[in-house]
Amino acid sequence: MWIFCCGMPRSGSTLHFQIAAQIVEEAGLGKRVEWVKPKLFRELHKQYAGDPSWKVFKTHYCTATMAKELRRRNAAGVYIYRDLRDVFVSAMRKYELTFELMWKRPFLDNCLEYYQTWTSLPNVMVSKYEAMMADLPAEVERIASHLGLQLEADRCRQIAAAHSLQRQKERIEEAIQQGNLRPRTVDGPLYDPHTQLYTNHIHAGAIGGWREALSSEQITRLEAKAGDWLAAHGYELSEA
Repeated sequence: MWIFCCGMPRSGSTLHFQIAAQIVEEAGLGKRVEWVKPKLFRELHKQYAGDPSWKVFKTHYCTATMAKELRRRNAAGVYIYRDLRDVFVSAMRKYELTFELMWKRPFLDNCLEYYQTWTSLPNVMVSKYEAMMADLPAEVERIASHLGLQLEADRCRQIAAAHSLQRQKERIEEAIQQGNLRPRTVDGPLYDPHTQLYTNHIHAGAIGGWREALSSEQITRLEAKAGDWLAAHGYELSEA
C-alpha cells in the first residue's frame, strides 16, 4: 500500500510525512520512500510492484498513477491545507522572491488545483494547518487512525514532542554536520532525503503572519483570486 503525504506546499506536508513514516516504520509495516519528480513516479511505482509493504511518499502533485492507486483503495492520502495568504508569504521567503516575482509564477493556481484534485479522491484524510499546530498529538492520533492503527495517548504525545519546531531545526543542523544533505535541483537548497527537510525549510511558521508581511494592495490581489476558497475554509477576509 502507498501512503501519499500530499498536502499543500508550505503547509506542514513534510511534518505529515515524518509522522506517518515514523508510525509505519515503528509498526513494522513499511518504510519511507525517497522523493522523485512526479514524472518519474510511474517508474518508481513499477520498481515496488512486487513489494506488499507500506510505502510512505511525499508529493504535492497528483499523478494519474497515484490517483489510480487511491481509487483502487490500494493507497491512503494524508492532506493538509493552510491559509493561502500564509502559504504565499512562506513560499516567498523560502524561494527568496519578491511578491511580484512570486505572483508571476503559477504557484497560487497550482495550490488551488492540487487541493481540488487531492480532496476529491477517496481515502484521503484532510487536515487544517492551524488545527494541527494547536494540538499536534491529536494530529498524530488522526494520522494513525486513518491508517488503521492505534496509538496510546502517551505515544502520540511523544511523537509530537519529537517533531516540535525546535526539534526540526535541530534535525537540519544535525544533517548539515553529518553531511547527509544533497541537492534536489540545480543551484537549489540542499535537503535531507530521510527527513525531507531543506536547509531553508523552516521560518517562523506563524499563523496570520501575512498581515504584517503584505501590503493592502497585495492582500487585495491574493483575496481577489483565492477569496472564495479562503471564506469556504473559515478564513476571514481582510477589510482591504
